[in-house]
Amino acid sequence: MKKWFKRLGLAVGTLALLIAAAASYAYYIEPRQFVVVRETLAVPNWSAGLNGFRVVAISDIHAGSNYATEERLRHLVEQANAQDPDIIVLLGDYVSEAKFDREAMKRPPGTDRTEIRIPVATIAGIVGGLEAKHGVFAVIGNHDEYHNAAKITAEFENAGITVLENETAVIDLGGESVTLWGIEDLWKNRKVPVAAYDAIADKKNIIALTHNPDSLLQAPGGISLMFAGHTHGGQLNWPFFGPIAAVNDKRFMDGHAVVDSKHVFVTSGFGTSVIPFRLRVPPEIAVVTLTSED
Repeated sequence: MKKWFKRLGLAVGTLALLIAAAASYAYYIEPRQFVVVRETLAVPNWSAGLNGFRVVAISDIHAGSNYATEERLRHLVEQANAQDPDIIVLLGDYVSEAKFDREAMKRPPGTDRTEIRIPVATIAGIVGGLEAKHGVFAVIGNHDEYHNAAKITAEFENAGITVLENETAVIDLGGESVTLWGIEDLWKNRKVPVAAYDAIADKKNIIALTHNPDSLLQAPGGISLMFAGHTHGGQLNWPFFGPIAAVNDKRFMDGHAVVDSKHVFVTSGFGTSVIPFRLRVPPEIAVVTLTSED
């Protein structure tokens, strides 16, 4: 019996050490890493003349979260610019809450409703250094809505970033064009407004931008590709079990997915939210090169 208890104690002690080691790694080491994910995707309704169009996708900066410091944001900007992108897309959740105040959350839109770790003006000043051949475009995420979407939109636009909220922007590429369709965050009204999409005359070369990839399920089928974030790749990618889809459809966890013949690319983002850990999901930016599937 004593031998059995000794073995049990050894097993429990070993498990506790492994958990402590994993937690230490997920808090102190992985959030300090940085990777550039590169993908080439063949997508529908895309002109062969636009093959090689390069998009840098950045999401879930959560400035001020674990190791998402101002210095690190500047490094992110440098790395994104070094990819020589045609466009850079920012996919929401730029702020990180220091705390939630339930009473403050009752304030009307257009006012600060959460206390954040890094001021919006500082974040905008840094990401305003992003440079791409045909511009930098952004959408609003759910944490941005919690704080003050109007302020974030104004600060970003003052920094030279085009924020799209249920509207489109056309990039003229000399004989060909790309239409960017920015969609409001799905959690805002639990729907995908399609008026801006319906107004597009030529349903070709359409890139949809949104925060929540579950928007794909309501999106029309004529888009070439949707870019989204929100998932953080689960933030914890457990050995054997994989990530847990706590805030999204499990099909849209990370990377490229196709549902009902519609394509989405999800980037697992840069910062952290709710818990300050990343395990086997290092901070990233994504470089996606588009080609025609025809």
